[in-house]
Amino acid sequence: MGKHNKTGRYNISVSTVIKWAFVVFVFLPLVYTFFLTFSGGDKLLENVSLMSGNTFFLFLKSTGIALGVATLSTITGTALGFLLYKTKIPFSGFLKLTVLIPLFLSPYILAVAWRDAFFMFFGNTGIISSTLGVILVLTTIYTPLSMLITGNAMAKIDSSIEESGVLLTTYSRMFFRIIIPLIKPALLSSLVLIFIFSISEFSVPAFFGVKVFTTEIFTQFSAFYNHSLAILQSSVLIIICIALLIAERRYLSEAPFFSIGVQGVKTRLYDNRKHHYPLFLFPFIWIIISVVFPFIVLLVQSADGGTYFLTQALKLLSTGFAPSFILAFAGAFIILVISFFAGTERNNRKWFDFILLIPFATPSIIVGISLIKFYNHSALNFIYSSFAIILIGYVAKFTFIAEKLISNSVRQIPASFDEAARVAGISVFSRFRYILIPLILPSIFASYIISFIFIIGELGTTIMVYPPGTEIMPIKAYTIMANSPQQLTSSMSLIILTVTLSLTVLFYMIGKKLMNRFSYR
Repeated sequence: MGKHNKTGRYNISVSTVIKWAFVVFVFLPLVYTFFLTFSGGDKLLENVSLMSGNTFFLFLKSTGIALGVATLSTITGTALGFLLYKTKIPFSGFLKLTVLIPLFLSPYILAVAWRDAFFMFFGNTGIISSTLGVILVLTTIYTPLSMLITGNAMAKIDSSIEESGVLLTTYSRMFFRIIIPLIKPALLSSLVLIFIFSISEFSVPAFFGVKVFTTEIFTQFSAFYNHSLAILQSSVLIIICIALLIAERRYLSEAPFFSIGVQGVKTRLYDNRKHHYPLFLFPFIWIIISVVFPFIVLLVQSADGGTYFLTQALKLLSTGFAPSFILAFAGAFIILVISFFAGTERNNRKWFDFILLIPFATPSIIVGISLIKFYNHSALNFIYSSFAIILIGYVAKFTFIAEKLISNSVRQIPASFDEAARVAGISVFSRFRYILIPLILPSIFASYIISFIFIIGELGTTIMVYPPGTEIMPIKAYTIMANSPQQLTSSMSLIILTVTLSLTVLFYMIGKKLMNRFSYR
């Protein structure tokens, strides 16, 4: 298992090998690609001159969309977070899980649903297929993320602070003068993360035909084959995203929304019986809008042609089920291994945290471009022409989240547990098996499942690097949607939505039993 020293670190030799493997296979392609671009001499100057006013306009447009989504999502998510984390609202556990569903769906699935909804009710898709439509869809996707961030932050507030505040002033004043200032870091983190996700989003603007910065980068790369210009344009996004994440790095490193089962927290729940049902109504309406309504719309549109389109959609997607699930299982396992060995180290992790942060902050399309530029050489063709390059892309995008879940769980375990076991003469392997793993098993499980669900729906990276002839569910659906009848695209989206929801429910049931078995106080 590796060495162990007095600082409490486990598996130093294994974790070091894994970390450097990540650096070589994932981080180095990003460095290599940007080095080629910025050392281009005359070619670099030529590309700089091509970044005209239109490029600047697209950047401002993308920034405006991202700011709108981040603001709306944070406001709505904070309201949901307060209701579901701080009040004694009926069925709060079920509501929390249901609100999270859009976060685990491919963005283009909700884009299809909302396009179909506008077609059904207004007879055209002009309103939804616009900047406003992009903001609407992305807000429904990222509001659950804001709810997690702000809700967990409010749940960590010491109840004595709130009780003192209620005694001195009205509850509404206490909320805005005490609670809101205390969760300011969470509010800022919500804004930053959602801004980054929104400005990097490709599939929703592309599906609606809305030209933004990411679609321009994709066009330069895939249509005009101007790789250097695409990378140069993307550098603007990357610099902004990384700068924002570094600014929030201190809070993100110990963020409560990256934790499973936060220990030692006593929170106050408010029982406002007078407004019991009105409070319940808001999350219920939000679930109707963001989850139930899209599902019903897709179901109605799919049934428009009887069973024909549904049968055709199932036939088209069937060849992609097995490869998609195999890649998701394999990718989530690799992510879990990296996250486990990196996350179980208590010290000397800052440099690797930064390494994980870079690809996480880099837009998926740019990660794909970097992998292509790096691995498209004869010596590395065995990676470039196989599923390996797709797995590397998944590892690049999702390891940061999984590692945070595990490392934050390890941080909650008192170091005295391990010290007592060492004094008792228990071996490193036994300490891993009987102490560490049982204590962090819920986080291990959550890391794997979250990675699996995200991989199933990942489009941005996959569409850039998938080898010709590859049958993967998101790629198959997205490419066929471009020139297919509306009923067929709705049927395909419905099938993918049903599969994702079924997996989420299955994993939730397994995880609930797992956490009940291994929970500790």
